[in-house]
Amino acid sequence: MNQEKVGKFIQELRKEKNMTQQDLADALEITDKAVSKWENGRCLPDVYFLQKLSDLFNVTEKEILNGERAFKKKEIDDNHHEKILEVKNVSKSFGKRKVLDDINLDIYEGDIVGLIGPNGAGKTTLIKAILSLYKIDSGSISICGYDITKELEKSLSKVGCIVETPTMYENLTGRMNLKITEILSTDDTKEYTEEIIKLVKLEDRIDDKVKKYSLGMKQRLGLANALIKKPKLVILDEPTNGLDPLGIKELRDILKKISIEQHIGVLLSSHILAEVENVCDRVAIIKEGKIINNFGIEEVKYKNITLEEEYLKETVGDNNGNI
Repeated sequence: MNQEKVGKFIQELRKEKNMTQQDLADALEITDKAVSKWENGRCLPDVYFLQKLSDLFNVTEKEILNGERAFKKKEIDDNHHEKILEVKNVSKSFGKRKVLDDINLDIYEGDIVGLIGPNGAGKTTLIKAILSLYKIDSGSISICGYDITKELEKSLSKVGCIVETPTMYENLTGRMNLKITEILSTDDTKEYTEEIIKLVKLEDRIDDKVKKYSLGMKQRLGLANALIKKPKLVILDEPTNGLDPLGIKELRDILKKISIEQHIGVLLSSHILAEVENVCDRVAIIKEGKIINNFGIEEVKYKNITLEEEYLKETVGDNNGNI
């Protein structure tokens, strides 16, 4: 049993609760020196205080003595889930400024991954690199096994995207906008187009001109347009900008539905952390061009904290996790 590891775990649990050593000592009715001894690995809590700590921090006594939670990251079975996106050791600079620094990111079918980070962290640059709008300096990006630098047309044929507000022909109907994409698609998508119209709940307004649509309707039409060519990967950059709560919920429900029923992988970049927490399976935090953490939403919930708290700890906290 590693006393130092146990001590660090107790310290981590205390900080997750925003407690000082004195706060913990008061809760346990002991001196702060006793808490300090535990956290410095000088001694272990006895059975009585193990039970108290277990109740206070909602962990088991065994987890405390092991110095870590028993929770394991959700593993993806490679035999049953196709890897849709693989970003491997990708770097990109503009002049002397390195915007992406050795980025690694995988997305599997049915996987909804949130990409979050401060302004200027590299989110949009990464998305544009995946879409081959920016040429990367090093590393590789593949979509459904197709390297974007060697098989660009094949790789991008597997992608649908919305970058902020989708651009549509305002004087055409929603149906005609989809028809244009349908014509350009190599697959027979006519029946599928009708399914998509129902999926995004536009069947009653699809024959109206787009200029009469609300912002939420335009976003849903944009998503329908992205889905017409039956992509395996959907990329959304700030898709909920300007949407009201109902519009956000509708978009969330659609994303969950397509990920499950159509086995589509989704990369979602957003500043609305509560929405990322509600819709995503995993989250990658990017800061100063580097992925500093990549974890399952279940892990955050297991800690009894919000994604916002985890994000702030990762991006603006000091080395001890204090904000």
